[in-house]
Amino acid sequence: MGLITEAEQAESIIAEQQADAVALARGILYDPHWPWHAAAELGATVKAPKQYLRSSPHGRPSPIE
Repeated sequence: MGLITEAEQAESIIAEQQADAVALARGILYDPHWPWHAAAELGATVKAPKQYLRSSPHGRPSPIE
């Protein structure tokens, strides 16, 4: 699988058992905070060390606990 750029697309691939894992190298190279943005889109939260809280995405609901 390739060219996966949207959180919903990655989620549906895993949910429908089309793949065991989804690689997101291109998306994360473009946006290093892609996992946080995806978590916010999907209504999930991400547990992160306190040191990372300074770099949490600004202007969006924080998916970090």
